[in-house]
Amino acid sequence: MENRGEVLLKKNEERRVLAGHRWVFSNELQTPPETSGAPLLVDVRSASGRFLGTGLFNPHSLISVRLLDGPVRSLSAYLEEKIFRSVAMRHELGGSQEGVRLVHAEADGLPGLVVDRYGEYLSVQITTRALEAYSREILSQLTSILSPLGIRTDRRARIRASEGLPIEEDQIIGDIPPALSVCVDDVPLAFSLKEGQKTGLFLDQKDNVRALAPFLVRPRILDGFSYVGGWSAAIMAQGAKKGLSGTTLEITGVDASERAIGFYHDNVPGGRGIVSDFLPWGRKAREEGQRFDVVILDPPAFIKSRRLMKEGIEGYYGVFRLGLSLLAEKGVFVACSCSALLSWEDFSGILRSVFQKEGRRARLFYQGRASWDHPRILAMPELDYLKCAAFWVES
Repeated sequence: MENRGEVLLKKNEERRVLAGHRWVFSNELQTPPETSGAPLLVDVRSASGRFLGTGLFNPHSLISVRLLDGPVRSLSAYLEEKIFRSVAMRHELGGSQEGVRLVHAEADGLPGLVVDRYGEYLSVQITTRALEAYSREILSQLTSILSPLGIRTDRRARIRASEGLPIEEDQIIGDIPPALSVCVDDVPLAFSLKEGQKTGLFLDQKDNVRALAPFLVRPRILDGFSYVGGWSAAIMAQGAKKGLSGTTLEITGVDASERAIGFYHDNVPGGRGIVSDFLPWGRKAREEGQRFDVVILDPPAFIKSRRLMKEGIEGYYGVFRLGLSLLAEKGVFVACSCSALLSWEDFSGILRSVFQKEGRRARLFYQGRASWDHPRILAMPELDYLKCAAFWVES
């Protein structure tokens, strides 16, 4: 028998849930269960007793309940069905892509579970208390459906700490080689699944990369926060279609990770990979008079919590303004943010201010979000985390 309980919301706190939002915060609960021996699964009811749904419960987290799809009698059976459906959806929509997100947490009704496929290997991330308790069943289900050669379970994600879960060494099942190479939209990318950032590659950008790469084949290209060179490799592939070689295109990638830049050199033959934090390198490049026809800035999330909002906005402003100062008199400027707490309105406001301060005329010609295999729930703007904007800029 699965450990389960019940929680009541305070008066009028059910409106957001009824609108489709899947989170219940600790300050919205009227009668939370005791933290000692707290159940993993709870039925959520309004103050009047109306049943609102079943969710995963964590008394130690600000997000106390993460609602599942409909009433759930057995969490084990629910997980089995939802994982199967998530994988089936990707197969129907995306065929047999080598690099694809198979499970995307809340949007697939599986809060705290992320699964990426890289060819014959899987990268798994579990960040909720309840699913951690079912991790063995989850990995068994994934193995049964997909028969991977190896699975890496990321146990170093900092978000685990907010759920009261340990941060420790990753769990490796099977034999995962030191380096993998997979095709992302027909562009081969080498990377380390064992020691790479987050789940391995940033698959959420692949639709934006595919859409923008044809516009970015210009003589001098700067790929800031390049990681292993996803943007750069796609641009080089587009250049090759136009008969241009790596010696014709001057592509520069900058990343603080020496290991990432090692893979960058493999993925972008002829490209210039530089191991450095972007800000000091960018300031020096500006002083030296270096200018680029394309500047791509895809930094990490600067806003990890609401407490860091002001500091994070200032971080984006500084990076975007420095990057814009490295753009030639005319060219393409691509700015991205993966901070869920940064709204599109604030993101646009930062960029408006940057263009004004630098005295540049900018025309937006592309806006993008996370790729198709990272679905969203319309009632949860928090899930619309990735923002990508491309501008044609002139003096």
